[in-house]
Amino acid sequence: MARNDNGPDIRSEHEYKGIKYPNVVLDSSIDRMKTFQVREDDVWIVTYPKSGTHWMMEIVGLILSGGDPDQINRSLYSSTAEMICMDQDFPTSKEKEKLHPLDLSPFLDVIEKAPSPRVILSHLNFDLLPQDLLKSKVVYVARNPKDIIVSWFNFVGKNPALPLTMDKAIKDLVSGEMHWGPWPEHVRRFWEQRDHENVTFVFYEDLKKEPAKYIQKIASGIGRPLSEEVLRSVVKFSHIDAQKETFKKLADSGKGKLVKASGEFSFINKGISGRWKTHFTVAQNEAFDEWYKNKMADTDLQFTFE
Repeated sequence: MARNDNGPDIRSEHEYKGIKYPNVVLDSSIDRMKTFQVREDDVWIVTYPKSGTHWMMEIVGLILSGGDPDQINRSLYSSTAEMICMDQDFPTSKEKEKLHPLDLSPFLDVIEKAPSPRVILSHLNFDLLPQDLLKSKVVYVARNPKDIIVSWFNFVGKNPALPLTMDKAIKDLVSGEMHWGPWPEHVRRFWEQRDHENVTFVFYEDLKKEPAKYIQKIASGIGRPLSEEVLRSVVKFSHIDAQKETFKKLADSGKGKLVKASGEFSFINKGISGRWKTHFTVAQNEAFDEWYKNKMADTDLQFTFE
């Protein structure tokens, strides 16, 4: 973890084994993941950052709770498996951090002791996840990379410790310097597992266009097919407007840590597909398309950019 004169710089980043991570990620937890004990009734939600992660967490939570957002078990929602334990208020100044130091213990410790069924979130590449991951249920969400960049820009760009422009946001994804590693390798490795009986591979754009169809696919994939009545509830309460209302209730009840990263940066943005068209310049788009064409030429994995 990077440090400054006042101690750990929790809002900054560091590099581990050639990949950049935010400082809330523990290198020791990444190392532990390969031997982490997976349970057959675990549900792992794996995404590249800004690919609809918390939307999918809400969908899976609603599936498991019979469509009732108030009954969702959110005990494992505060961090990804590779992060520190963030189940606390985030200090907004160095003075407050001295009075209430952050708990830097691994969130994996909390996950290991959690009752089943566990819903576990990770942004790690397939090759860094537990060796027997596929004995559990895995939901992978893939989003077109242009909208990932825009969402990343809007999310990280609010962090003064990591100044970001659109040019840099694009460069970070293209160069593989975005947090959690190169996007093409991340999404392609899970695409290779798409036919495994325990893997449900879902495109963000498909889920936006036909939520009922793909929510039922997810529910069946994790062994919890839904009745028409419950399916309607899951569709209703997982809509971004309803989710914002749910998250507002959580924040008002003092559970803001489930709503905003580091207590400051909102997990939910606009949730719009094709938003890149209002952010990319013509030159940026042409250069990106050339890079994308070269990187994805030898795969049948295709994305919708509208």
